[in-house]
Amino acid sequence: MTTKLTHHHLTAEKVNDEHGPAIMLTQQEGIDESQTVLVHPWQLRAVCEQFGIIASDPQAAKTIATLQRRMKGLHGRIEALADWMARHSDHRHADLSYETTQLHALLDLAGEWCADFDSEQEAPAVESDSTPVECTSTPAAQASLL
Repeated sequence: MTTKLTHHHLTAEKVNDEHGPAIMLTQQEGIDESQTVLVHPWQLRAVCEQFGIIASDPQAAKTIATLQRRMKGLHGRIEALADWMARHSDHRHADLSYETTQLHALLDLAGEWCADFDSEQEAPAVESDSTPVECTSTPAAQASLL
């Protein structure tokens, strides 16, 4: 992790003082002496929240977690359907190439949308049996997906 950031004439550096972690902000402009202020990270965060630079909305965080969980659930369902289509659909009697192509495209999209979720923030995915589904008829197979 980088502990120093320089943006135009402002330098921000993460330091430790006798009170714990701090952020040292130094403004150097022109030939005058630089101005420095030492702030606690929570103080800097509070200032940024107060002026709308960053958001501090617990409801937004809850909504994001809910959407992540739902997207992972959708991904799991699409994956299970793609697996079922590959193993149990009636390819001998029907041309399902279009449906299979669309299903794999959906699976790719769902995988891409879920790829950036932090592993630490992962919500439990929809549980599915890792054993293959044994189906004797299409209605029974469809019921197992619901």
